[in-house]
Amino acid sequence: MIVLACAVGVGTAFAAPVGGGKHFPHFGLLDERVAVKALPPELRIFVAPAGTKGFGLLPHSGHGPVWFGEVERPNATLAAVARGHWICQFELQKDGPGGGGGGCTSPGRAREFGLMSVSSCGKGPRHFRVHALLPDGVTGVEIEKEDGTVGRTLPVIDNTIAFTVGRENIALHGVGDAAAEGLERNLPLATVHDLGGRGGCSFYAFFEGRLGG
Repeated sequence: MIVLACAVGVGTAFAAPVGGGKHFPHFGLLDERVAVKALPPELRIFVAPAGTKGFGLLPHSGHGPVWFGEVERPNATLAAVARGHWICQFELQKDGPGGGGGGCTSPGRAREFGLMSVSSCGKGPRHFRVHALLPDGVTGVEIEKEDGTVGRTLPVIDNTIAFTVGRENIALHGVGDAAAEGLERNLPLATVHDLGGRGGCSFYAFFEGRLGG
């Protein structure tokens, strides 16, 4: 998975795309077809085609339209873009000096709870901001604490979750259809170190892989 670590200034907003169609497979949020150049700047840097200005993290995305979608949260906008063999998501916080960030992965990994971003801002990672893109069929996410107790269940809104959690190890479990019930993601937040310095924002990536062939 590719992870982008960045800080976003206050006052930026996602542009409203023009277009229509069905949606990108397994992600109903992605229901707009737009040109790469029409994407918001925060997402365009992910997918800028080869030969264009910028440093697109996916330089072989081509010049055709991409799938785009966004959802408004109380204090943030979550947006996603996809085409063919990749999918990216980004969060822009509306208030505060920092925040934002996102990442890209394959659609298959995204369907397995693999497109998630974790950040903390300020001196020391006391609280973490978590946002993720989830496939159709997932209606909620349970937060399980290290002692096995299950806390709140987060509602999934248009394929997205976003929440703040303290410095503790947690596991996230999918709620919804049969495929959703098998989704799980561990976040060892109690063991991470501050990477942002004084007043900055730190961005973390947690990978769960398999050993062997």
